[in-house]
Amino acid sequence: MSFLDNLKETTKNLGGKMAETASDLKEKASDKIEIEKLKMKISSAESDIKGVYTEMGKKLFEEHPEYLEKFFTEEKGKIDELKATIAGLNDKIEAVKTTVGKVEEEVKEEAEEVKDKIEEAL
Repeated sequence: MSFLDNLKETTKNLGGKMAETASDLKEKASDKIEIEKLKMKISSAESDIKGVYTEMGKKLFEEHPEYLEKFFTEEKGKIDELKATIAGLNDKIEAVKTTVGKVEEEVKEEAEEVKDKIEEAL
């Protein structure tokens, strides 16, 4: 075989190997994409399960508190404390709203008085 024949054969083999490697890489990338899609579906399903557990716990807490006291005394205590905190914060919100309402009313009254004085002066 001559040098040119060897070169042609080597180039041909190299081209075949490159095509094969490209095909393998494409397949591996496709597999990785498919795996990631499946992982996302798993994550979504796990998140849905957590949501169902949350709803189950809420329903149990609201409709059967006697079970909570028997099995989840500490957790029930934490929830009760958090609910009391929320109630206190809501009371503070209402107090601020009331104060703002009073101040708003006072400002309106003072504005009306100023308006009346301006009209008298004209």
